[in-house]
Amino acid sequence: MTNMKEINNVPVSLYKTLSEKLVSLILDSENNNAVSTETTKKIIYLWRQDQLASTTGIETLIHAAIAINVEDTVEIMNELGLQELSIAVKNR
Repeated sequence: MTNMKEINNVPVSLYKTLSEKLVSLILDSENNNAVSTETTKKIIYLWRQDQLASTTGIETLIHAAIAINVEDTVEIMNELGLQELSIAVKNR
């Protein structure tokens, strides 16, 4: 999993909203085999530690969401005004 430095530019005030939207995208997907077992375990671990709305949690959720649907992931970021992050995701 590569590090996305653009996550550092996401306002902490948006972490909770972003994590909730990404979790919804991941859980509502019919393409649940797209996310690796390793990433799934990491998401469960972070959820148990109440860390999905942390930098590590956001990064992990973004990687999972990208694996499921890049366009929907970018749309969520654009809705929240996170253009820099959305561009980084598009250019992966």
